[in-house]
Amino acid sequence: MAGGGVGGALAAPSGDAPSAKAFSTSTIGEILDNPAAKAVVDRRLPKVFANPQIKMARPLTLKALQRFAKDGVSDAALVAIDKDFAALAKK
Repeated sequence: MAGGGVGGALAAPSGDAPSAKAFSTSTIGEILDNPAAKAVVDRRLPKVFANPQIKMARPLTLKALQRFAKDGVSDAALVAIDKDFAALAKK
């Protein structure tokens, strides 16, 4: 992550890799609109985006969604997603 902190913004939905923005500040909507970011979450949390109600969660962050997700959004998965987002930003 840039400067060791959370910052930046997800890339435009053009398919570019997301910047170093963390799961804690990326909204579900930003992730869904970004193919690279969505692929990361699909791989780490396959049941989350398969839920038909996910569109209602667009304004939430993954951390906020963790409270409501019955499909098991673990802290470990969120940390792994953050690392994957950082790796995408370096590409």
